[in-house]
Amino acid sequence: MDDPTKRAEEGPQLSRRGFVQGVAGLAGLGLLGAQALSLSGCASSKEASRGPVSFDPGTYTATGEGKHGSVVVEVSFSESRIEEVKVVEHGETEDISYLPLNVLPAAIVESQSVDVDAVSGATLSSQAVLSAVADAVEQAGASPKDLPEFDASVVEQHMKPGTYTGEAYGKWKAGSIEGERFGCPAVIEPVQVEVDVDETSILDVRVLSCSDTPGFFEPAVERMPRAIVEQQSLLVDTVTGATLTAAAVQAACAKALSQAEARFAPFVKATPKKEASESYDADLCIVGAGTAGTTAALKAVEEGLSVVVLEKTARISGEGSCATGALAVGSKLDEQVGNHVTVDEVFSAMMDYYYWRTDASLTYNVLSHSGEMIDWLQGHWEQTGQKGFSAPKATSGTSIAHDYGKGTEKFQVLWDTFIVPGGATLLLDTKAESLIVEEGAVAGVSASKQDGTAVTVNARAVLVCTGGFGGNPGMQKELFGTSDFYLNGVATNTGDGINLCREAGAVLSTDVSPHLAEFCSNDVLDFYAGYMKFLNQGGFLMLDPSGNRYMNEAYCITHALARGASGMRRVGSSYIVLTQADFDKLVRSGVHEVLGEDLIAEYKMRERILVPSYYTLQDEMDAAIAHGQAWKADTLEELGELAGFDAATWARTVEDYRAVIASGEDPLFGKRPELLHPLDEGPFYAVRVVSPIDGTYNGIKVNDHLQAIGESDVPAPRGLFVAGQDSGGYFSYPYTDYVGATCGYALTSGMMSVEYVKEYLGL
Repeated sequence: MDDPTKRAEEGPQLSRRGFVQGVAGLAGLGLLGAQALSLSGCASSKEASRGPVSFDPGTYTATGEGKHGSVVVEVSFSESRIEEVKVVEHGETEDISYLPLNVLPAAIVESQSVDVDAVSGATLSSQAVLSAVADAVEQAGASPKDLPEFDASVVEQHMKPGTYTGEAYGKWKAGSIEGERFGCPAVIEPVQVEVDVDETSILDVRVLSCSDTPGFFEPAVERMPRAIVEQQSLLVDTVTGATLTAAAVQAACAKALSQAEARFAPFVKATPKKEASESYDADLCIVGAGTAGTTAALKAVEEGLSVVVLEKTARISGEGSCATGALAVGSKLDEQVGNHVTVDEVFSAMMDYYYWRTDASLTYNVLSHSGEMIDWLQGHWEQTGQKGFSAPKATSGTSIAHDYGKGTEKFQVLWDTFIVPGGATLLLDTKAESLIVEEGAVAGVSASKQDGTAVTVNARAVLVCTGGFGGNPGMQKELFGTSDFYLNGVATNTGDGINLCREAGAVLSTDVSPHLAEFCSNDVLDFYAGYMKFLNQGGFLMLDPSGNRYMNEAYCITHALARGASGMRRVGSSYIVLTQADFDKLVRSGVHEVLGEDLIAEYKMRERILVPSYYTLQDEMDAAIAHGQAWKADTLEELGELAGFDAATWARTVEDYRAVIASGEDPLFGKRPELLHPLDEGPFYAVRVVSPIDGTYNGIKVNDHLQAIGESDVPAPRGLFVAGQDSGGYFSYPYTDYVGATCGYALTSGMMSVEYVKEYLGL
């Protein structure tokens, strides 16, 4: 096969993106937390060319809407100048929003302009500040249109030459702890950056340390320092897929520059967009370089197909970098350990579990290829010296999970050693915008790079595998009726591939569902540390938002996904009620004292539940109370008022539950007597929790050849294939209790899809 050919035309660069003047009160979507920022203006040695602007002197308050609520800004004016911009109230994450909170207000004062670029990756927070200042300008009797266009050249830079250090938190909050689930808890440290400057320029930026999640932060650490130096700007494009780490690098650099007494206006130039186009020709265009996309690309180059892969983020492997194992049946590793579970046995168990709501033909086909997938990948990893899969262990007599540890390094070596050298073209930072359809068949993909370059891939077949929509609350609201989840998966999985297919005529499968974890959390509790995420597995009283009990709470222990998470999904927010005595037990010994060793052994509770970082519990509870996600009261009546329960419902719940405890029997829900925690002595706690969402499963309806299906139950459009979590029919709700099912399906469906692409192409 011919290699993909590239045809590129570079055009002139677009002018700088400016904030649209005159739109006071522009609505964003975010809020800046309670911190005051004061920036005083100093007249620059040269002024921008502009007509006379006069203000009514004074200080004016205005509000913009950011990501987490209202951003309140105070702006002080003299008769002719903006003298000070002060953010007096916000609810944003401090370091992630450091540039909108600190740098943009300074640039506004220094340049006397509101035509300042938004911060890439913090657009909503930026718009909140800019629109609030524009509103204040109008209150002061002027129009934002009367202010000059932003011109960094009017601000002279006189930094103190030297080397300065700054630090900021990216993915994690200060005090976060990661690693306890793997037996090695460690306190997360901030991203630390060192910056060299002379009087006018940033000479070098070096990331000294980063504790963000391995497999995600690396592109930001590699690219952001170089971009900041090359562009002499803090407002360089963020790194998709590592946005939080990128924001931390930017914030740390800004803090270092503050020490150098930098003026910020010269460093707030957004990355210019290119007017350019690129065109590629290929047999197959793969949209998404995650788990399914990796195996599909590997198989395609080995089968001699010319391949172009589009990935909107700066990295490969997607959700697969978070997984640790894959369900498969009949591998050579199975044989080595004497595990003789058959495809028929696993198929029967899965179909019975789902009450035959899934596609039997697709399910059997995938399971039949799963052992082959393990052997095939194992061979490649062994060639590169990677450990690969470990020998499987039987779970419940049927499910067989092949563990491979954290996946990023293992996936990257496949790209570096086999896929790209095999002829595939990998385009990172490139988002698919639409499918090209001609006469009912796909003819390629239209895409765009982060730098603005328009990309056309002319392809005879297209495989979509973008990982579902775990990071798209709006789409969850549309398809699930709620988005009341805590995101534990990949934020960049936003349903792009599913939407591409729907727009081209494919339809959704049945049972499109959230992939929920057994834990609980909320926006305040540190999901990755302590025992707070396991509160729903302590057997404590659980209520819906009205204060009504809704299920046997033990299901969160015994059937965490099938019953526990399903019940929590139905009510949205759950409220866990416990006494001070119960909380003290958790602090002392976690679940051991709460449940007792007999129940722990009977329920076969997982190790990560049994060894939490106890010392974080009080801090987490205090934080939850401070942010209105938990409440503490001396009486149950007061607790209900604080939590917002319906008074009559809550009173009835308390009365009924105390009767259950007194009798030792739970006739309505059947909860075991050992788990009927008394509510006789306060203080009492109520903690609001939600189910974490790892991602989604089921998407576009496919047949057993992974072809997208349209309204007439036939492939539509022809030549469109869908694998991994973008495709539907292999899962139903609730999620199977087979460990590694999601990852196993993605790896296997990606590999086997190429067989059917070749068949479609007549190769």
